[in-house]
Amino acid sequence: MAKLIRKGQFDYRIRGLAEEIVGDLWPHDYLSEYAAVLNWVRKNVRYVRDPRTIEQVQTPAVTVETKQGDCDDCSILIGALVGAIGAQVRLVAGSFASSPKHPGSGLPLLSHVWLEAYEPSSGAWVVLDPVPGRKVDQMLGRLVRTAAMEVLS
Repeated sequence: MAKLIRKGQFDYRIRGLAEEIVGDLWPHDYLSEYAAVLNWVRKNVRYVRDPRTIEQVQTPAVTVETKQGDCDDCSILIGALVGAIGAQVRLVAGSFASSPKHPGSGLPLLSHVWLEAYEPSSGAWVVLDPVPGRKVDQMLGRLVRTAAMEVLS
């Protein structure tokens, strides 16, 4: 996933789309840029689950073209879009108490992915979860385990 974000940020189509999405915003208003990208993805990409027992991951360009993807596909797209306009990003994965357990450790498997972008003015990481709607806070509150990986620094 990290490799797809890093490669995707240099795709001229992704860069052009990112510039189009943030084109009417004030320069250096990073929070507004992140919000605009997140809202564009939520509005234009339909959430579709992967086939059962198969984890498919697609490039940002494919997600834009098909207008469909799951949380990892949308996180990759968001990462490439904000990366294309200079953001520092990291992937975060989490698991819920109800997630299947890892056979070796008994820990819940990571079952949800989102992105965080660094906001330099405040020094805070901003959650950019592609799952649409009002339930993101509730869903993130049910996490029992998370792991983060910096992708673009």
